[in-house]
Amino acid sequence: MIKICYKYAATYILFCIVLASCTKEVDFDQANDLSLNPVVASNLIYFKANASDFSVDTTELTTVKDSVIIDLFGRNFFIDYVVKAEFVFEVTNSINRRANITIEFFDINDQKRHEFSILTPASPNNLDIVTTHTEVFENNSLNALKASDKVVLTMQFLAGGDLLNMNTPGRIELKSKGVFYTTINDL
Repeated sequence: MIKICYKYAATYILFCIVLASCTKEVDFDQANDLSLNPVVASNLIYFKANASDFSVDTTELTTVKDSVIIDLFGRNFFIDYVVKAEFVFEVTNSINRRANITIEFFDINDQKRHEFSILTPASPNNLDIVTTHTEVFENNSLNALKASDKVVLTMQFLAGGDLLNMNTPGRIELKSKGVFYTTINDL
């Protein structure tokens, strides 16, 4: 009987020690200091064209322009939480002509807010030449991006190299993605 009492007493003492050692004051106000910093990546612009696509009825098209309205940059989540953005471009050129690609950002009043260019070299042997460019948006340039609602892409083939016609070999391809860094403090 005494062995059983010692056994229960030992178990009780061990239980009290474990219970006492596991208690700690919990500060629930720490949740107010929580900051989430997710990074979101998304495809942006993509195009692919053969060299022959830049020739119409024996006339060379040296400049091609397109625009797209983007409402993402003006959305509340983007405005409130994005603290940095990077646009990563990869241009593959296998045409024997240098190309300059200009990307412009315009606001709702059609005022240019930001612009940058990517120069890709000619490919004399029609092998793929890959050019990469990363445009970083922080501070003033990020504010310009947030104020933008239209992106205009202009591709211009520069002088030199082969004339572009229905028989010109090669292609040009542009891939891009956006990487958006966010900070969310007010949960």
